[in-house]
Amino acid sequence: VVVVGAGGGGSGTAVAAAIAAAGARVVAVDRDAQQLAPTVEAVRGAAGELVTELCDAGDEDAMRAVVERAEVGPGVLFGLVNVVGGLPAERWRAVLDDDDANFDAVLEANLRIALRSSRAFARAMARAGGPGSIVQIASIAALQAMPFGAGYAASKAALLSLTRTMALEWGALGLRVNAVAPGRVRVPRSSAPDDPAVARRSIPLGRQGEPDDVAGAVLFLLSDLSRWMTGQVLVVDGGASVRPSYLDDEGLPVFVRNEDLRRRLLGC
Repeated sequence: VVVVGAGGGGSGTAVAAAIAAAGARVVAVDRDAQQLAPTVEAVRGAAGELVTELCDAGDEDAMRAVVERAEVGPGVLFGLVNVVGGLPAERWRAVLDDDDANFDAVLEANLRIALRSSRAFARAMARAGGPGSIVQIASIAALQAMPFGAGYAASKAALLSLTRTMALEWGALGLRVNAVAPGRVRVPRSSAPDDPAVARRSIPLGRQGEPDDVAGAVLFLLSDLSRWMTGQVLVVDGGASVRPSYLDDEGLPVFVRNEDLRRRLLGC
């Protein structure tokens, strides 16, 4: 299984570790050797093997070469996970203040890289003629608005559409294509502090996500447990995306103001 964006100690590292623990050979791709160090450590002692590849995934020729090396290596090439992307602080913009260069940079990181690596993988699978599975890491931002992150939300929404189209076109190759849409996940590169009180108010399951939560969904979509699933999106967000905006901090509709009723509903 090729994992693009496998470094950094966050979701990419957790995904690589989960796949290796399941016994697969993982080709961990990142452009920074230091970012891959926590992944190497996380996989140490796992049942599967880890191979690291230093590669700028935005370079289509370089990514094609990575897939070709994985294709001829030990084992049978089966899976691809695209974990690349994100929205660094300097890319946050109001729509009125955004410009084409910034918007295109966000699209490149969150959409086009996944397109190129998926295309390279699908071509290899067409040559091999065997079954396979692609998992794209999207975001719940793809399912709703994101003020000051329009490019990010648009690129992840486009990734979901692309996932569905790939699933239709590549099903005849025996290739399944699905996506995971995480909510807020605690990762090392996040600049936002973890506030448990905010999580309890805004996330029905009462906590922020962990990289392992994302990895579990990815492993499911790679495995035969999901062998009749393609073109689908698994939302992994603790229920945040289904929480209505009209709920107050206690989880009751804001229009429920009768104190007796509130006490009865809250059980106190």
